[in-house]
Amino acid sequence: MIEQKVIINLTDENSNNLGTLTVSSIDCKNCNESRVRISNSLELINIPVVDSADNLTPIQYCPDIGANFANLMFLEETEYQILFESSDACASYDVLYSLTKLNENYFKQFRFSLGDNKTYKIAGTLNFRSYVGKSFLDIRKNKINSIKIPIEVRSKKMDYFNQYSSMIADLSHHALSLIFEVNSPLYQEFELDSKEKKTYYEDFMFLEYLFRNENLPSIFEYLSKNIHSQLKNRTEQVPLSLASNFNQNSLKNIVSKPNNLYKYDADFEIVHKLKGHIPQMIEQTKHDDTIDIPENRFVKYFFESIRDLIEKLLLSSDEGYIKDKLLFFSNEIEYYLSSNFFKQISPMDYVPFNSQILQKKEGYREIFKYFLMMEFSFRLSWDEINNQFKGFEKKLSELYEYWCYFRLLKVLNDLSITKVDFDDVFKVKKDNWSVSIKKGENSVKKFKFILYDNEIEVELFYNLRFSKNSKYESYSLAFKPDYTLLVKIGEHINYIHFDAKYRSELEIADYYNVFGKSDKKLNEEIDKRDSLEEKESIFKDGDIYKMHTYKDSILKTEGAYVLYPGNKTEQFFESDMIIPSVGAFSLTPGNDGVDENNLENFIREVLKTLLFKHGLINLNWKSLDK
Repeated sequence: MIEQKVIINLTDENSNNLGTLTVSSIDCKNCNESRVRISNSLELINIPVVDSADNLTPIQYCPDIGANFANLMFLEETEYQILFESSDACASYDVLYSLTKLNENYFKQFRFSLGDNKTYKIAGTLNFRSYVGKSFLDIRKNKINSIKIPIEVRSKKMDYFNQYSSMIADLSHHALSLIFEVNSPLYQEFELDSKEKKTYYEDFMFLEYLFRNENLPSIFEYLSKNIHSQLKNRTEQVPLSLASNFNQNSLKNIVSKPNNLYKYDADFEIVHKLKGHIPQMIEQTKHDDTIDIPENRFVKYFFESIRDLIEKLLLSSDEGYIKDKLLFFSNEIEYYLSSNFFKQISPMDYVPFNSQILQKKEGYREIFKYFLMMEFSFRLSWDEINNQFKGFEKKLSELYEYWCYFRLLKVLNDLSITKVDFDDVFKVKKDNWSVSIKKGENSVKKFKFILYDNEIEVELFYNLRFSKNSKYESYSLAFKPDYTLLVKIGEHINYIHFDAKYRSELEIADYYNVFGKSDKKLNEEIDKRDSLEEKESIFKDGDIYKMHTYKDSILKTEGAYVLYPGNKTEQFFESDMIIPSVGAFSLTPGNDGVDENNLENFIREVLKTLLFKHGLINLNWKSLDK
């Protein structure tokens, strides 16, 4: 392995030298020896300079990664060694100030002193755990902050630049969908007003949802090619010889303006009727196609409102992921507003709520929906998700768990003849306009399936607790799977469990220790497996061990399975039937529904197999339709 080092010369805003910060990693397996000086303040040793970052190399540098990301790339769940040195031994220092003021557990300083009366040195370790996003490396000397060096902490277990953003957008969608469900308890309670929000988090989540490719960007492209227009009548004075449109109103105008007539000697009927006169100029009506109509003024107003919202949020946002995304949104909305057709549209003087165009015409009805979202949904906050956004950091383990829950809900909703309502998912706190996800026994969602003329009831629980001598029973210790399916077929009850697994490598080791470190052959197999896991993003052996624990300890359990962001789905069967079994399912954000289809097919087959096992269908399970 080759040691990687980032050497940073830290200065204050006046270019005064404050010291040297070195960040190193010894875990790089595929790095080549190199030494690159990026600037006077930044030097890279054995650090690849790449066009796009992977999710394996501890430190990489991407010079052209774009405005939304930092050039210097680190990894979650990776330990880095920190060394700070300064020639001023008498000063007071706060090393990694931006990080430690948020979470002291990231940076652990060694207890022994390295410096002397001439130099100041401290060393320690840095680990971002399962937080990802933009962060900063800096120090504070005598309460004077150094210039912040931005870094990007990316995910090991999913594509940080595509899959992660897709997961956040999905969570934004679910938070906002609550308001537009027919049975939502909140819908009728919202009204248009200027009530001040407690946080700006709701606004940001709305923007994340709005700027998904299938939402505002797609609608703008459609509207720019299908802008609605109307014919507008106008009158103009033209010489009689150039008139092309002569009607009854033209005659009235001639008679009402005798000063416009002059003597003309010709044998025409109109000359005789006007006693030898004809008009010099004639007023005619023209029909123009115009886009300056109330509906388009409303669309322009909406885009301008989004621009104003983004500008307001930028004024109060700190450096990091949120600010970078807001800058991206700002560029997008300015591009939209610079379109030529907006220049032809006047300011809005009223909202045409009763317009059939806004309510029914494609493109316009979506803008009208987004407008209502903007007015209504800013009163909504989602407690769990809000708690995981700590400035520029997001704890992926919790966010992934919520995301998997909604994927599982969607799969069951698609399969079932009954549909879940969002008021069955969220617990509404009406006093402060916030919601949280129901958990435990209160989280039950009921679905109904009809297979081979048999009715099957399935209940979905989130964090249901199983323990001794309780309604939901384990014969040994207490367990709390992330998600549990309770399947009712007549009087028969069976459980299927799922756990979302986006977790620390350090936790995995606990499972291995059960089998003893002295078994050299076992340890070699574990090392080989770890290498495969890292290269191919497959599930962890330790996760499968835990699924065995669920299946064996929780009474009436037929199967337990891992949901994880990877690329391999595998099941381990006790017999030639699909259950009893344990296994792992790939469930990765942005996978275009492929993983969901696999999970849907599996649940369908489990239900069919349970019908067979309980004697309700007379088919060999292998012959059941897929």
